[in-house]
Amino acid sequence: MHEDLLGYLLGALEPHEMRRIGQWLKEDPDARRQLAEVQRLLEPLENAPSVESPPPDLVARTMANLPPLPGREPSQPELDSARSETPATGDPNRGAAALAPMNSRLDPSTHQGWTWLDWLVSASAAAVVLALLLPSIAEGRFEARKTTCQDQLRQLGIAITQFVSRNEQSRLPAVSDSGPEAFAGVYAVRLREAGLLGDDSIRWCPSLDPPTSQSADELVDLTELVSVKQLYDASLDRLREIQQYAGGHYAYTLGVVEKDQLTSPRFESRSSFAVMSDAPLAGIPTEANLATSIGHSGVGINVLFEDGRVQFLPVASLASIPDHPLLNHRGQGEAGVNIDDASLAPSWRPPFIDVRQR
Repeated sequence: MHEDLLGYLLGALEPHEMRRIGQWLKEDPDARRQLAEVQRLLEPLENAPSVESPPPDLVARTMANLPPLPGREPSQPELDSARSETPATGDPNRGAAALAPMNSRLDPSTHQGWTWLDWLVSASAAAVVLALLLPSIAEGRFEARKTTCQDQLRQLGIAITQFVSRNEQSRLPAVSDSGPEAFAGVYAVRLREAGLLGDDSIRWCPSLDPPTSQSADELVDLTELVSVKQLYDASLDRLREIQQYAGGHYAYTLGVVEKDQLTSPRFESRSSFAVMSDAPLAGIPTEANLATSIGHSGVGINVLFEDGRVQFLPVASLASIPDHPLLNHRGQGEAGVNIDDASLAPSWRPPFIDVRQR
């Protein structure tokens, strides 16, 4: 049964299998013990070291290891000129003595400082090294952050699959049609209340810093998730902060319209239905501003699909996808217009623009 428990932890089972394993765990203490053992065996994978960026002093160390520049021999015209300036005394050593000062001037080992030629060659070498290193360093940092976001989305996907297995109708976490729960980030609140979001920090993209409160009256930890009850007990200003930051740096499905009512999507393991994505920025995305309204430097987004697959989608490819992950079928940043229309939004966004959120 270890294979079933592993599939349960990874969210790789079908909904009916997830419900079966969930019921088994609820009724059998030995099953819970086996699950704990599987989780213990997976801990080394969770604590694997992340990809390290190149050391910041790499360029300086490279320049320090370059061989010294070779000295320059005097040219024939310079030698002739030196000889012409030597008096004809008949002393053969006199000419050599006259050439010595010039040879000394041309010998870099006798200089106390660098000449303009030394600086020019060194600057050129540094420019070449930087031109070679900077793109690879930037690409490495980009790939490392993108991969970390993908790993975090997979963890959230496992929590979502477990949430669905406990739901009688196999539905995803719901965004309300109005009131304090009418915001996309309530997704994270519901996962936390179900005991499925053990580490709150996976809501924050490694490319961005978690926010801090701007309130002058009290120091509020905006990274801490609250309960549904606290949503209703919060003051208006505090509620606005919670709605803005509860979902972290991620986007969540706003729900779908089914029989003229907003409802939570039914989980069907669809490979084309987007459930979450990473790093949405402020503002409402449109076809014209996608490059400036999504994260990862406007290059693209990681998307978690209903079947558990996480894929990086470049901005240029979003328009060619039948079901745009950030817009509904009407091209709006609102809830899907039918049960197969996924539409993702950052934490603060309501399912419809004119919805009351208090």
